[in-house]
Amino acid sequence: MDRVVDALGVARVGLVGLSLGGCYAVRAAALEPRVAVAATVSGPFRLDRAELPPPVRDIMARRAGGADAARDFARHVDLAGLAPRVTAPLLVVDGGRDVIPGVTNGEALARLAPRGTYLSVPHGDHLLGNARPDWLPRLADHMAHSLTGTPAAAASPE
Repeated sequence: MDRVVDALGVARVGLVGLSLGGCYAVRAAALEPRVAVAATVSGPFRLDRAELPPPVRDIMARRAGGADAARDFARHVDLAGLAPRVTAPLLVVDGGRDVIPGVTNGEALARLAPRGTYLSVPHGDHLLGNARPDWLPRLADHMAHSLTGTPAAAASPE
């Protein structure tokens, strides 16, 4: 991640990760001090490969290079140790109707991150595409206000 930020030539970045990308966004926020704000949408806090539906397990095996590699990968998807190192504001968004079992709830991630906030959208599915108005403006405000340093009220149009 440090080389990406170097290549951008900026002092601070914001990250949003969707699904498994949320795990990578949190990992980067924990390890790269120039991450000024982060958010995860339907991202795993921890993976339990045995509980994943067969199609998801199959995709993981293909992408990881086999079932053993996928099991090893899943064992490493656990943010409990990294969450306390995320010093940037972190918004964790989950859908209450996310039906992908094996991905533990993001509430623990928000609780362990020093500046974590949890947003549950009860009727939201995986990636909350069915509920964008209920979370996307809040995520956009979270990113904008954290990157610009302006309070939410000051950024609101008159």
